[in-house]
Amino acid sequence: MLLSGDYDGSIVAILESLRATADLEGLAVLELAETDLPVPYSVGAAGQGTVAIGRGLLLGRPGTTAHAIAPDGRSILACPLILPPSRPGGVVFWRAPRARPWTDGDHSLAASVAMLLNLALSASAGQIGIDRLTGIPNRRWFLDEAERHVERLDGDGLIGTLCLIDIDDMRRLNLAAGREYGDRVLVRMASQLRAMIRPGDVVARIGADTFAVWQTGVDQLTAAERAETLCSLGLFQDVPDGYAVTFSIGIASRGAGGGEDVRSLLRRAQMAVREIKSIGGGGWRVSQPRAVQRGSGPAG
Repeated sequence: MLLSGDYDGSIVAILESLRATADLEGLAVLELAETDLPVPYSVGAAGQGTVAIGRGLLLGRPGTTAHAIAPDGRSILACPLILPPSRPGGVVFWRAPRARPWTDGDHSLAASVAMLLNLALSASAGQIGIDRLTGIPNRRWFLDEAERHVERLDGDGLIGTLCLIDIDDMRRLNLAAGREYGDRVLVRMASQLRAMIRPGDVVARIGADTFAVWQTGVDQLTAAERAETLCSLGLFQDVPDGYAVTFSIGIASRGAGGGEDVRSLLRRAQMAVREIKSIGGGGWRVSQPRAVQRGSGPAG
């Protein structure tokens, strides 16, 4: 059932496809700000009580994915998202009574779906540019969205971190394995990053072989741990003999009151990436303000 007066086929298609493939009874997009249409989109069967519980989860634990069991036994999962133009919202998933419980995989799926819905809703408002190959935002959208996050750091008293992930020797890999294989690497990389981030984080492809991630509330130590995990995952095992797919990752953090804008953070992260590449790639480095390099991961 579509509750919006305007039929948006792309959004409904996302919801219906998810319901069919993720063992869901239904799901709904919620608007948390004051509005005449608090449930813009909904598919599947559910009473108002189910949606109300989901709304309570979103309001009670802002910015985090949460789940609960309704009195009728339905299992409910709520994941936040930002509705254009920059309004708080969320997507609520539910399963029939006595259905299987939510897993960590379901939480990752919810985060990915929230991102897709965010893109679709923003696109309908004419606010977004999407990379056609990977299906994630492009550089223009990333800079605008990350800047919005940075502006909120001072008021919220939070730290934020920008990470650049550059695939090493992509041109050489394209020559050895073919452009089609190189495209598969990019698509798989986008999918992995999308699965690793939280619902409120931002991921985009900002260059031919470069991805960016913005994480509010994450310090450089945590970002470095995640970079180390990404470098050690071994995502690409089917490369031609003699080749390996590795990443050079640059990390730049900004604390509340730090004064840096997104482009300054981006420049610092790019410098860190270049330093890793200069010693062979395949690692990460933290860029400090005032050009003091204090952290580095394995490289080469």
